[in-house]
Amino acid sequence: MEKHRYNRWLTLAIISISGGVSFDLAYLRYIYQIPMAKFMGFSNTEIGFIMSTFGIAAIVLYAPSGVIADKFSHKKMMSSAMIVTGLLGVLMSTYPPFWVMVLIQVVFAITTILMLWSVSIKAASLLGDHSEQGKIMGWMEGLRGVGVMALAVFTMWVFSRFAPEDPNSLKTVILIYSGVYILLGVLCWFVVSDGFTSTSNQDEEQHKFDIKDIFLVLKISTTWYCSMIILGVYTIYAILSYSTSYLTEMYGMTLVAASYMGIVINKIFRAICGPLGGVITTYTRLKSPTRVIQLLAVVSVISLTVLLITNQKPLSVAVGIGLILMLAFTCYASRGLYFACIGEARTPKYILGTTVGICSVIGFLPDVFVYPIIGHWQDSLPAEQAYHNMWLMGLIATGLVLLFTFLLFNNIKHAEKQEHVAQTANR
Repeated sequence: MEKHRYNRWLTLAIISISGGVSFDLAYLRYIYQIPMAKFMGFSNTEIGFIMSTFGIAAIVLYAPSGVIADKFSHKKMMSSAMIVTGLLGVLMSTYPPFWVMVLIQVVFAITTILMLWSVSIKAASLLGDHSEQGKIMGWMEGLRGVGVMALAVFTMWVFSRFAPEDPNSLKTVILIYSGVYILLGVLCWFVVSDGFTSTSNQDEEQHKFDIKDIFLVLKISTTWYCSMIILGVYTIYAILSYSTSYLTEMYGMTLVAASYMGIVINKIFRAICGPLGGVITTYTRLKSPTRVIQLLAVVSVISLTVLLITNQKPLSVAVGIGLILMLAFTCYASRGLYFACIGEARTPKYILGTTVGICSVIGFLPDVFVYPIIGHWQDSLPAEQAYHNMWLMGLIATGLVLLFTFLLFNNIKHAEKQEHVAQTANR
């Protein structure tokens, strides 16, 4: 029994870490945009286009990834996905031309989204029964964050060992990621099960997919409210990936120091602040995820307004870092809650999955347009104007969050009143 428990948690750790770090090469720009431009020879616009290529492919592949999770062996899919992703990294380390990098990003989307995204979530879910899902998914998110942080800090330390002009610095970082991916792929083969389950479960009522469900979901106003909340928060998430270049260009931080801040903002804060949103809704009077996101958006507006004001005349670097960290806190805490809004809106359970899928497609659209737009600004405008436009984009996105959390919360309160009236009438 003890051995089984140990094996289960070892399996969860490998699944979680694999699912977490698998995206790091696709999102290499988050920490290493300046080295990518310097050593790989790409403009900021080209790097933005490379990123948006992955985003477009990911949007298309999120939905079919669920079919993959239900129809194919988890062990084979996870192992092959991680190993192929590692081999793509080896190709990436040769600093290939632009068109090859675009193709690599498309295949990255196939391996990390189509083959791995839903498979890793379902494989983890099957490690426990219904009563253990909260614990398993909570640990999965935490282990993902630990894996991503540990690998990011280690590779950043290795990167800092090289001379600033040494092109082997970025190449070594990419090869380390590749080696870790291949190792995790081998481990997945030995610890992950095939994951096939019976489709004839008599204990649960089955609702077969019907094309009408899509139209039903699209007709519900709360679907669009939730989608726009996710889109607004995710836009800030994408903008925060430019923290490294912002601190370097506007505050004169060294590349290594700014890159470490990028790890703190994009990795450590992501792991720490995500669960904090749940803590706020659990242990404070603010029980509503929608209301918490709304209040976080108010703090976000304040941070972005000050960033816009100080952008013209940057103050001390400590002020810049403090404002970005405050913005990161509001963003990552909101990311930990925005899918909870769908359930809070009383979405019927039989269309919950379809709703999540549609909200994901709409909400994650910033992956498609944010990077090329900001990259174009960086290439064509003075740094001050480029980052002014970026923070203004963030302010508009946060305005969307405020508007649609207001509409959604009003809808929820109206639904609660109707329930109260119905319950009173039935007494």
